[in-house]
Formats: sequence, structure tokens, C-alpha cells
Amino acid sequence: MMALTAILLTFLFFVFKSGVADDSCEEIMLPMCRGLIGYTHTKLPNRFGHKHQRQVYRFLEPIWPFMDRGCSNNLRLFACGLTVPKCTTKGNTTKIELPCKETCFYSKKGCSKDMKSLGMKWPRKLKCKGLKRKKQKNCLKPYPRLKKKRQPIYAYCQKNTFPMCQNLTFDIGTLPNMFHQSRETEILTELEQYQRLADSQCHADLWFLICGVFRPYCIASNPFTLPCRELCEEVRGKCETTYRKLYGGLRWPAKLQCHRYPPASSQHTCVIPRDTALIKTTF
Repeated sequence: MMALTAILLTFLFFVFKSGVADDSCEEIMLPMCRGLIGYTHTKLPNRFGHKHQRQVYRFLEPIWPFMDRGCSNNLRLFACGLTVPKCTTKGNTTKIELPCKETCFYSKKGCSKDMKSLGMKWPRKLKCKGLKRKKQKNCLKPYPRLKKKRQPIYAYCQKNTFPMCQNLTFDIGTLPNMFHQSRETEILTELEQYQRLADSQCHADLWFLICGVFRPYCIASNPFTLPCRELCEEVRGKCETTYRKLYGGLRWPAKLQCHRYPPASSQHTCVIPRDTALIKTTF
């Protein structure tokens, strides 16, 4: 009897240690979701069998550009809510909430045509079937649908007001950025995701790179100037390992993939920190 008890206790120890029976919520680290969906924690595995957020990242990466384009103001909530569902705890009870069926309907209606125009079909796994109606409660309700698609806000060569982007070589920027983002509150939320990485001091010019990516610099010769690829590669080389440690093993963000940015030898103007050859634009 004692032997059986010992075996049972050993089994339970390894079950809890491995996380199989762990009912706790985990912080959402995904850059396309974090701070942008109205809740902060989730629980995995999800309905697709993803056990780690790095798996969810790979799943959501092709959809991320459409979240930023604004084809539907519900797409981000739906896609994130389906893959990293809302998790809350109260006492010993864990509550999981998925998107409402209407959140799915509005997302699909708003974005299917945009995806098709770019040669992409609505992902088969993003199904509305099996989701609760909003009247049933306990699901992530949709935002009110916009009568017209969200139009970008054009801001050419204006003062950069983001707090982490102050005191850089260039302080004038342009929107929308290359990801079709133009709303400063949304961009600021994404910038704030990198504060932990900046606090690690992995590279002195991290903010110069990130600020130039999310709000391209405006200089005298070009109102839409991106950081040079060489700077991106240098920052990535110094910071990528730290990023993985700080953000739950996630890979280097897609928006900071260095092939997106022109090399210094390119015919397209790019900038590096403390570039004295370029005069700061003032208005």
C-alpha cells in the first residue's frame, strides 16, 4: 500500500511540475496582441493544440498585416481571442473566454475581400462554428462595426511625440508607416512592448531603430526614411537572445526583420544614429 502511495505521489509531482494540471493564467507576450485586445492573460494549450505562445506567433504572423490595415476593427480581437483566449482566475476557479460568434462574423465580412485581393484566403482554422452568441454571454463581444473601413490618418513630417523617441538624431516623422498604421495610440502600445528590452540595455541604439520603423524619419531629402539595414542587423545581433529570454521564447519580431530595410549602399536613403551628413528637418 505504501509503495502504491509513493508511486501516486511521484506521478502527481511530475504532472504538476510539467504544467499539465496547472490552471494558472500566463501573461500574453505576442506583439500583435499584447496591450491591444483589452485583456492581458491567457491559458494554453488552445483549441488548435498550441502549447506555447511561440507556436501561436507562427500561426498569427500571416494575419498580422491585416490587423494593422484595419479591414475590420474586430479582426485582432477575434484572431487573438481564438488563439490566446482570455483567462481570469478567482480563487481556485479559472475562467476562459473565446470570441463571440458575431466577433468572428464581423471580422470575416470585413477582411475576406482584402485577403482575397492580396492572394490570400480566409484561414480555414478561423471558424465561427462552435462559438457562443453574444447574448449567451461569457464570450468576447465584438466592437461596434464601422460603417466605413477605417481610413489612415496622414501625418507628413510632424514632431514625434512618443516619449521613447525623444532626444534622437531625428525628431520629425511621417505616418502611416510601412505597416499601414497611423493611429498614434495603437503605435504607442506596440512601442511600449519593447520597454523591457530597452531596459536590458542590449544596444544603445535600440530605440533609434524601433522609432524609425514605427514612425519613419522625415529628413530634407526624403519624408519617409527608414533606418539602415546594417543598424538593424547590429541591433538584432546584440538583442535577439535577450528578447527571447524576456518574451517567453518568442522569435525576433517580424516587423524588425532586417531584410525589410534598405542597406546603406542602396539608392534609397536610409539613416543611422548621429548621421551628421543629413541635416535635421525643422518646420
